[in-house]
Amino acid sequence: MVLALIFKDVRKFFTSLVSVTSLIIFYVLMGLILWVFPDYSLLNGYYSNLDSFFTIVPLVLMFLIPALNMNALAQEKESGTIDLLLTRPISSSIIIAAKFISGVIIITVGLLPSLLYVYSIYQLGNPVGNLDMGGVGGSYIGLMLLCMVFTALSIFASSMLNNNISALLFSILICFLGYWGWYLISSLSLFYGTWDYWVQWLGFDFHYTELGKGLIRLESLLYFISVITLFLFGAYVNIEKLKR
Repeated sequence: MVLALIFKDVRKFFTSLVSVTSLIIFYVLMGLILWVFPDYSLLNGYYSNLDSFFTIVPLVLMFLIPALNMNALAQEKESGTIDLLLTRPISSSIIIAAKFISGVIIITVGLLPSLLYVYSIYQLGNPVGNLDMGGVGGSYIGLMLLCMVFTALSIFASSMLNNNISALLFSILICFLGYWGWYLISSLSLFYGTWDYWVQWLGFDFHYTELGKGLIRLESLLYFISVITLFLFGAYVNIEKLKR
C-alpha cells in the first residue's frame, strides 16, 4: 500500500507540467548564479570548490520544497479527497510515510543534475581532480538531510492547513526560522558572547555547515533525524484528528 501511494505521488509530479517547469526554473536560476553572475561564479575562485553552490542552494530549496509539497495534504483536504483516503484501511503513519518518501524521492531526482557541477569543477581544477571530494560528499549528505527536514516541515504545514497557499507560506516561514532564525536570535546582545554557540546549535544551518566541512558527526545526524521525526509526528497527530 505504501508503494502504491508513493508511486501515485511521484507519477503525479513528473507528469505535471507545472512541477517539471519548477525544476527547470530552479536549474536556470542556479546556472545563472553559479556560472554567470560574477559575485558567486564558480569560475572566479582561486580554488576548485563548490562552496557557492552549497551556500546558495538551501536558500532556493527553502522556497522550492514547500512549493513542491504544499499539495501533499492541503489540496486533498480542500477538495474533499482526503475523506476517501482516511476511510480506507490505511493507518495515518502509512499516509505520512508515503507522502514523506515520495517528497524525498522527488527532490533527490531533482538534485541529481547538480552532479554535473561536481564533474565540471573536477575537470576545471588545476591539476584536474583538484577538488576536496570529502567536503563535497559531506555537503551532499548535509544537503539531503536538509531537504528531508524541509520536506517534513512542508508535510506538517500541509497537514495543518486546508489551503495550498496558506500551507506554502507557513512552510516557507518555518523553514526560514529553522534555518536562519536561531542564528539571528544568537546575534542578540542577550546571547552574544555567552550562549550564542548553543543557540546557533539549535538551527539547521549550524549542522548543515558542519557536515559541509566533511565532519560527519553523530550529533548532527541525530539532530536532523530528531527534527524530521518531530514534524512527521506532528503531521501524524493532525491526520489522527481528522479521522476522529
